[in-house]
Amino acid sequence: MIKLSIERVARTRYLMPVVLCLAVVAFVVIEGAFQHSRTTLAQGIALTDARLQAGRVLQSLTDAELAARAFLINGQAADRDDYRQSITGLAEAQRGAFELIAEVDTQRAVSVETVRMRIQARVTAMEAWMDSAERGQRTQARLLASSDRGRVSYAELRREFDLVLGRAAALQDRARVSLFDAIMINRVALHLLVLMSVLGLVLFTRQLRYSDAQKARESEYLSSQVALRTAELRQLAGHLVSTREDERGRLARELHDELGGLFTAMKLELARLRRIADLPTSAMERMGGIEQRLNEGIAVKRRITENLRPSSLDQLGLVSALEVLCQDTASTLGIAVTTDLQTVSLDKECELTVFRLVQESLTNISKYAQAQQVWVSLEGRGEWVRVSVRDNGCGFDAHAVPTRRHGLIGMRVRVESHAGHLSINSSAGRGTHIVAELPCMAQTEGDCLVA
Repeated sequence: MIKLSIERVARTRYLMPVVLCLAVVAFVVIEGAFQHSRTTLAQGIALTDARLQAGRVLQSLTDAELAARAFLINGQAADRDDYRQSITGLAEAQRGAFELIAEVDTQRAVSVETVRMRIQARVTAMEAWMDSAERGQRTQARLLASSDRGRVSYAELRREFDLVLGRAAALQDRARVSLFDAIMINRVALHLLVLMSVLGLVLFTRQLRYSDAQKARESEYLSSQVALRTAELRQLAGHLVSTREDERGRLARELHDELGGLFTAMKLELARLRRIADLPTSAMERMGGIEQRLNEGIAVKRRITENLRPSSLDQLGLVSALEVLCQDTASTLGIAVTTDLQTVSLDKECELTVFRLVQESLTNISKYAQAQQVWVSLEGRGEWVRVSVRDNGCGFDAHAVPTRRHGLIGMRVRVESHAGHLSINSSAGRGTHIVAELPCMAQTEGDCLVA
């Protein structure tokens, strides 16, 4: 249920604005937590430095008082120098500590004025000791140093120092808590961001798999449709070829029967006219011209009939028909046509396809090849019949044939309509080799009969 709800939300148009808003919120939260952590950490470090400087102030004040009391006791110059050095270090440490506290304590929660005043008062008292001692009034200086007022002043100074350090420690504790809170916010934000990224990656991967599966189904469906349409087109092309050949055969029979009968009757009539006695010489000459035209018409009829449907193919068989075709081509073009023809077992339609293939190839050679020699072969290879036409002409680019020339396409369609395949190998200056393989009509155990 949750997965379906997420998928429904993922498909809505509001997904991208919501994702962008969440990304902006996450960026703002993480950046704000970082800046807060950075500021808090800097403040904590400054407070630590301030506490160290405050401890240095107290240490310098203690060292100065010890050096002053030592000078009061023994009056040595080294103790006086130590005192002066401690006073100089006290001034520097005091300035650094108070500046750091003022920098990090913007709300003035820690008051350092009282501490500064008490330090100044203590330094003034010690200066009075040292002045009295240097003027030779050591007894009076010792009395001043050992008075209860000095001890009380020092104790009050220690209390003020403890108070300042305690307030600084409180500020540092709050900074530490704030830093931990910022780190926790950062942690939660990062965890949420990682979870959202993982969820988005899972949904994206799921969507990719779904898209891939859908594309695979569509591709399979399209492939099946392409194969179906290709088979239908192949069947349609084969049907058109068969219909055209049937129509050409019918026309050839009608021309042979009708025109043949008419031409035969005309020749008989001319023969009867020749037997008439006392025909004028001019009439005999006219009859000779008519008979010559009649013979030319008979030759034209025979050529048209042979082009429409070669009678030698039906009467003599495929091998003889191909031999006649090759001999006619050789005599017409004046080139050598070498044949290697074997008797194979093919049905009538396949025999007609082989004949048309060789005929179309020889026609193309006569038109374009400029060849000097042609080789035509027919042989059986197992369950296949292989027909080959090769020339040594100029050749052509088989992949750049203009679409308006349908001879090669017609060859391929004829061969593929009988479940065969055609290959055309040609290149410029190297001639052309056309090879077709057709399944034979087996009369034994699946093998073609080869003479």
